[in-house]
Amino acid sequence: MTAAALYVPHPERVATSNAWAFLHWLRTTQRRDLDGWEALIAWSASDPSGFSEAIAHFAGLPERSRRPEIRAAAEALLHADLRPDDRVLIAAGPPRPWVLARPQGTEIILADPPPTAANLLAMAAEERASVLVADAAALPDAAFQRTGERPDLSHLRCVIAFGGPLAPEARVRIYTWLKADLLLLARAGDRMWGSALDPVRARAGPPLSFFRPPPGGRLSTPR
Repeated sequence: MTAAALYVPHPERVATSNAWAFLHWLRTTQRRDLDGWEALIAWSASDPSGFSEAIAHFAGLPERSRRPEIRAAAEALLHADLRPDDRVLIAAGPPRPWVLARPQGTEIILADPPPTAANLLAMAAEERASVLVADAAALPDAAFQRTGERPDLSHLRCVIAFGGPLAPEARVRIYTWLKADLLLLARAGDRMWGSALDPVRARAGPPLSFFRPPPGGRLSTPR
């Protein structure tokens, strides 16, 4: 692990992700060889029709699904890596795109009213959430050493910062006071940070979006 990497997912964890399964499916059935997350983003921009058709098939969407539904399904399944056995606690933002994972069996829990930073982790523990979508402004305060018994976050495997990536100090705090093996992602509008395929670093990289070329990158054609 490099000094800049806060968390490096085990290869077995990468191989069980939806994004890895999708890339493997593309290689074995569609003869499309994409090397990693950024290449997948670039392909969605260079060949939106081919990408949309592949996502619709992979996600079990109707053939005539519109691009917003396809994008939302890709965000929920590939970026957030939501799975049939997940319990997703939405403590910030709208339920979309996460609700697109419901047909696969994912349980969606809407926090109403949204919890404060002080009780955010207690609610995640009570709900046995495996994925937590939380306000990026509240997460640094929630991930702080507190007196008393710490919430049981044994089920939690992923935190998604809604509103954008956290500052490096806050990202370090997540791994110090929440959990050392979390996948930390971020989202703002249609912009996404991080993926289940890559290490989590102290400083977030540039934002990516489906159907839009990576910043400063080239459009990619699958081999």
